[in-house]
Amino acid sequence: MENEIMNPAQGVWIGADGRSRQVRIKGGPLYDAFHGIHRQRDYDLSASRSDLARAYASAVWAYRCIKLRSDAVAGVPLVLLDRDDNPIEEHPLLDLLRDVNPTTMNLGDLLRATEAAYNIWGSAYWLIVRQGRRPRWLVWLNPQTVEPVTDSQQGVIAYRQTVDGQTREYAPEDVIVFRNFDPLDDLGGLSPLSVALQEVNADLNAARFVSAFFANDARPAGLLTTDQSLQQSEMERAQTWWTKLFGGTRNKWKTGILGSGLRWQTITFAPTDLALNDLRAEDRRAICAVFGVPPGMAGAWESSNYATAREQKASFYEDTMLPQLEYLAEVLNWSLVPAYPDLTARGAHLAWDTDSITALRESATDKARRMVSLFEAGLVTRNEVRTQLGLIALPEEENGFMFDLNQTVSARYDPLTISGDIPESAEEVKALCDELKRWERFAIRRIKAGRDLRRFESSLIPAELRESIEARLGDAQTLDEVFALFGEALEAVNR
Repeated sequence: MENEIMNPAQGVWIGADGRSRQVRIKGGPLYDAFHGIHRQRDYDLSASRSDLARAYASAVWAYRCIKLRSDAVAGVPLVLLDRDDNPIEEHPLLDLLRDVNPTTMNLGDLLRATEAAYNIWGSAYWLIVRQGRRPRWLVWLNPQTVEPVTDSQQGVIAYRQTVDGQTREYAPEDVIVFRNFDPLDDLGGLSPLSVALQEVNADLNAARFVSAFFANDARPAGLLTTDQSLQQSEMERAQTWWTKLFGGTRNKWKTGILGSGLRWQTITFAPTDLALNDLRAEDRRAICAVFGVPPGMAGAWESSNYATAREQKASFYEDTMLPQLEYLAEVLNWSLVPAYPDLTARGAHLAWDTDSITALRESATDKARRMVSLFEAGLVTRNEVRTQLGLIALPEEENGFMFDLNQTVSARYDPLTISGDIPESAEEVKALCDELKRWERFAIRRIKAGRDLRRFESSLIPAELRESIEARLGDAQTLDEVFALFGEALEAVNR
C-alpha cells in the first residue's frame, strides 16, 4: 500500500496466458499531454453536489443566469382559476401560497430557491407539512441533503433527508419534486450547471490566470539563464538576490543589473497574445446558451443595444421562462390541487399570470400595432388581424379592408369620465390602480379565450368610472385598444 501511495503511476500488464502483474508506467504533464491523458486539476470543479454549489457561488456568469431565471419565476403572479379561467379570489390554497412557511420564507423566497436548485442540481424538493389531510405549510428541502429511496418494483418509496447526521424519511405523497429530465437517471435530474461545467471551469481558470498575471507585476513569467556553469550555492544566492530585489508589489518596476552572464528569458505569453477575450467570450456564450439567457441580459452589453434589448427580454420569456412556468404549474396542479376536493370539483387549476409580464406585454402591443398598420395599408382584412391577435372573427359583412385612416383610437371613443370621488391618499390610489390592473388582466384573458366580457365585480372602482370603462370596453376590438383604455384610466387616476 505504501508503494502505491509513493508511486501512483502504476499499471496492469496482462500476458498472453491471462496472468496479470503490476508495472510502473511513465507519468507527468508532458507524458499525459502527449498521450491525451487529461487529469483534473485540484482547483477544477467537479459535478458533485458540493462542487456545483461552489460553481454557483464563484462563477459570475452562471450565477447571473441562474439569478435571472429565479427572479423571473418569482416575479410572475401565481393565480387560481376555475374551469372557465375565472379567478378564484379566496381559498385555503391561496392562503397557503401567500404564507408558505411563516418561520423561514414566503412564496417568492420558495420559488427563487426552487428555480435556483433546479438549475444547480437538476432537481428541487418541497415538503408538504399537513394538518390532517390538508397542507398546512410548504418547506423547501436542500437537494444536497435529499436522496430518493427506491424499489425495483415500486420505484420511489420514500425520500430520505440527512442533516447533521440525523436522517428522516418522507412519504412520496408528502414531497413535491421538480426534476429536469436526465437520460442517464430515471429518478434523478440532470443539472444544467453540470452541462456548462467545462465552460465554467475554463472561465474560472482564465480569471485565475489574469489574477496571477497581475500578482506577478503584470509581466509574463521567466527564467534567469546563463551559459556559465553555476554551483548550487551560486544559484541559491542569485535566487535570493532576485527575490529580495524584485519580489512583492512594492518592488515592481525596479531596474535590475544582471552579472555573471545572467539573462532574463520570458517563458510564458502575455494575455494579449492568448486571445483571452475571445476565449472567455465563447465560454460565456456557452454558459448563457445552457440556461437559455440572452448574453445581453446576463451582462454582455456588447451583444445588445437599445433596439435589441427588448427583443432579448421577450425571447428570454417566450423561449425559456414560459415553458418552465408551464412545467412548474403542471407539477403544482398534480401535487397540490387534489388535496382540495372542492377545487377538483370546480375544475380549478393554478396558472401564472403571464399577461403581467412587461416584456411580453410590450411585444403583444407591438404585434397589434404592426397588424393595424397592415390593415391600414389594405394588406390584410379585419378578420386576419383579429386571428393574429387571438380574437374571435367578425361576421362576413363586417369583414374586409375598410378603415378610416383619419379615425384614430382616441377619436372613436368619448374620453373617460372620472368622477369626483377618486381617492386622494397614496394608499387608496395604489389600491385603485391595482384593481384597475386586475380588471385589465381579466379582460385580456377573456378576449384571448374568445369569450364575451362580463361585468367585473369590484367595490373599489367608482361607479361613474366603471360605467365609462365598461362602455369603452364593450366596443374594444383589439388588445391594443384594451391596453390604451386602461392606460388612460391609470393615467387619469394618478393625475
